[in-house]
Amino acid sequence: MTVPNSPTTETAEPGDWPVDVPVADLHTVSMKKLQAGDAAEVQRLFEASSTKGVFYLDLLSDESDILPIIKAIRSVSEELFELPQEEKCVYDVDKLTSRKCNGYKPVGRNYGGLEGQRDGFETYVIPKNGIIGLDDEAEFTRPPIITAALPTLHAFTTAINRATQTIVHHLSEALALPPADSLKYKHEMTTRSPDIIRLLKYQPQPASAQVLIPHAAHTDMGSLTFLFMSQPGLQIQSPREGEEGGEWEWVRPPRAGHAVVNLGDSLSLLTNGVLRSCVHRVSQPLNRAMPTRYSFAYMVRPADDTIMIAPQTERIPAAKIGAPVMTCQEWVQRKYSVLRLEQRPLELKWMMTGQQ
Repeated sequence: MTVPNSPTTETAEPGDWPVDVPVADLHTVSMKKLQAGDAAEVQRLFEASSTKGVFYLDLLSDESDILPIIKAIRSVSEELFELPQEEKCVYDVDKLTSRKCNGYKPVGRNYGGLEGQRDGFETYVIPKNGIIGLDDEAEFTRPPIITAALPTLHAFTTAINRATQTIVHHLSEALALPPADSLKYKHEMTTRSPDIIRLLKYQPQPASAQVLIPHAAHTDMGSLTFLFMSQPGLQIQSPREGEEGGEWEWVRPPRAGHAVVNLGDSLSLLTNGVLRSCVHRVSQPLNRAMPTRYSFAYMVRPADDTIMIAPQTERIPAAKIGAPVMTCQEWVQRKYSVLRLEQRPLELKWMMTGQQ
């Protein structure tokens, strides 16, 4: 589906950026204009979501200040990853929960593009359910650093979920979804879901003619990922109509108060493929060293019991015959199982990239 009268594309400020690498040309969408119902901004959002599946989001507004929240979470992330390894491993994500929504993952546990085909990053994930009190204390085991940061994490969760409601409301209207099937009801903050805040630390890599991929190509399993980063490394794969894969393009770090927002598998499944999940990875620029790299993201996912298929409307086609029908909880479990495989069987490759 195409949208007429495409608005002008904007990109983030160039900053200190190599001139010899292809850069993704992304829309910038203003949350303030979306909240005001600006028709051109809604069209810009829909075009970005149905073509590349990724855009810059300007979160600055007169009503709230996201900047100190972003700064505080960056500090929490750096402080947490500086803990001794044995202390971090007390909160091993594989031991704390089968849902992989709380705890620490060390370097090399997932499939990746480094030596031995393993990943080159460590993460700490913090569950929305724990932050807002939907999990009890036994379910939300955490280090003191996370406990001390709970007010900041709660403010961040509230801000991102408010933005999510605005985005999915406009996407639902653009897709002519009946009110009862609006994507808003599948993404309510107070409903149990596998939403997480994900803190990431990438290990430094030396300059080399062989490009290393510390985070392998994938689509996110959820609906929307709000990514905050200040260092290069993120790449997206431009889609090619009717073909698998495409050119890898670099994403410039966003301006202050902005996020890189990419759509995940859930929004694609919930719209029978009209909205596009974005294939992305973290890579090392050719012949350039990669320093220690920090980023963090809020990953929005549907409520646990959401059925991952859409009703047919004038703008949404019928689901493909034989398309898998599962709940969000079942989808998340299946996707995580593929992330941990030693090798990637061809019949499961689509689970990693979200593309069949």
